Amino acid sequence: MELYKPKDSKGKNRKNWYITFYCNGIRRRMAVSSNKKATEKIATAIDGILACHGSLTADLQLFVKGMNPKLRNKLLSFGVIRNEHVPKHAGKLLSEHVRDFGEALRAKGNDTKYANQIQTVVADIFDQCDFTLYEDIDANHLYTYLADLRGIDGIGERTFNAYLKATKQFCKWMICERRETSNPLQHLSCVTQTEKRRQRRALSLEEQKVLIETTANGTEHHNMPGYDRALLYRLALQTGLRANELRNLLVSALDFENRTVTVTRAYTKNKKLAVQGMTKPLALELKAFVANKMPGTNVFAMPDQPSKMIKKDHEAAGITYKTEEGTADFHSLRHSFITNLARAGVHPSDAMVLARHSTITLTMDYYTHVKRDSLQGIIDAQPDFKVPIKCPKSA
Repeated sequence: MELYKPKDSKGKNRKNWYITFYCNGIRRRMAVSSNKKATEKIATAIDGILACHGSLTADLQLFVKGMNPKLRNKLLSFGVIRNEHVPKHAGKLLSEHVRDFGEALRAKGNDTKYANQIQTVVADIFDQCDFTLYEDIDANHLYTYLADLRGIDGIGERTFNAYLKATKQFCKWMICERRETSNPLQHLSCVTQTEKRRQRRALSLEEQKVLIETTANGTEHHNMPGYDRALLYRLALQTGLRANELRNLLVSALDFENRTVTVTRAYTKNKKLAVQGMTKPLALELKAFVANKMPGTNVFAMPDQPSKMIKKDHEAAGITYKTEEGTADFHSLRHSFITNLARAGVHPSDAMVLARHSTITLTMDYYTHVKRDSLQGIIDAQPDFKVPIKCPKSA
């Protein structure tokens, strides 16, 4: 292997360094780089490839994959490497990989909105970090970028972790698809969440009753008649289903004989099939509501931001949307469902199952809102074990 910088027709040195070597008995010559050290590194790798006689080591495979496409094509034409040595996705732009990643998420049955969001987040982070190829991904640079997004007016700890998990999920997918062999972000860990979640409150039983009655008799807004909204709120209050689960609920998911609602794993938060029971009155009303709808259609025509819809209905019902206890947005209906279970004396372990929570701590600490007067009522309902005290006889 010879390394040199030839002269042009005017006797001046050319910009790039060249190398010459023999392959299959033929002398080959090629321009490599204007950097001598980079040229020496490539020359050493080519020597290694020639010495392997076609059986490349793992390091040489990585070299072939990451090298300049023009140089790689030159080595292919010389017969130094073969097509099977070049990975299928070698030289593919990171943006193209991210696009394929999004398509894979959607193909696996993930919610389209969720898949699009993950794809957009990953693409934006890589773009802001100036990562063009997978080899450009630098863990420290990415982590620093996410850290800089935090602050008083920036993203919170929960969002920071969500962004980090999304990029790590992409790298893991790259390895599972055998597009790459290593995960540059594997060692990065999420920050400990000390910030409080959005504080929500449960509606009192009276507020729930007023909300349903007022909404049922209200005018249409957010493209939903008042009766439709009231029925939606009732289903949320009696099953604890989340907004996205209700938005994608199909008529075929309603079993009126067994009085159950089934949510496919594509729309549940934990990606597990969920089957929730219904009361008999609600089941009968839903049956009449969907009588003229096809099985594959949505039960409700919900808006993208149902919290704005319920806020307007709260105002019409005279219910305060935000108090010291928290906000009464759409998700507060789920809080109300779980709190209603506690009010009814349901055992915490049963409430955890009905709420579809992973731990009983989550059910009790975040979703059960029991008033102090309710607790006092429980105390007052305890049996009285007072033992009459006999007065001592006077001497």
